[in-house]
This record gives sequence, C-alpha cells and structure tokens, in this order.
Amino acid sequence: MGLFKLKEDESTEIEIFPEEVDEIVPDADFRFSLVILKNGDKHFIYGTENEVLEKLNDAD
Repeated sequence: MGLFKLKEDESTEIEIFPEEVDEIVPDADFRFSLVILKNGDKHFIYGTENEVLEKLNDAD
C-alpha cells in the first residue's frame, strides 16, 4: 500500500494498494499522475508515473 496526496486537495492522502491499480497515466507536466483503479475510481495524485510505481512496489 502507498499513501498519496491528491492533486485537488493536498491535505488529503489516499491509500492505494498495488493490486487495485488498473492503469497509471502521467499528466502533461509530469508532476501528477492519474491512477485508474480496477473498480473504476480515478484519482489525480502527486508524483510521476515512475514515482508512483516505485512507491507501490516498495509497499509490497
């Protein structure tokens, strides 16, 4: 599991488990990523695609 700050509300963190992730789409400026979960939820979070993947892999 990784904790990630939301782009829309920097004070809110969400927990994401690696097995929940369907797709990670980098934002145009590469500071944020759109994480699409298998249940259809979508979250814009802080971090590049590589940073998100690294954090999720470290959580295993």
